Amino acid sequence: MTIEVEEWYDDKGKLNLTITWDETDPHESKLNNWTSSDFLTAITNACYQELSVGRETRTFEDLGMCPPHDA
Repeated sequence: MTIEVEEWYDDKGKLNLTITWDETDPHESKLNNWTSSDFLTAITNACYQELSVGRETRTFEDLGMCPPHDA
């Protein structure tokens, strides 16, 4: 099971993400019907969850990666 994310920039310097997965994998195939909006929602929601970094657990906010909910 491997979900891969490729970062790339368009000709205007805007960051883009290309997400690929095994469409036949029993777990990954759940992504087959996701829209771009679904992926953005999942990424946004993950910003407010805890992130395991090695042996430490930090929130994305702790890492300065997302603003707080009330910002």
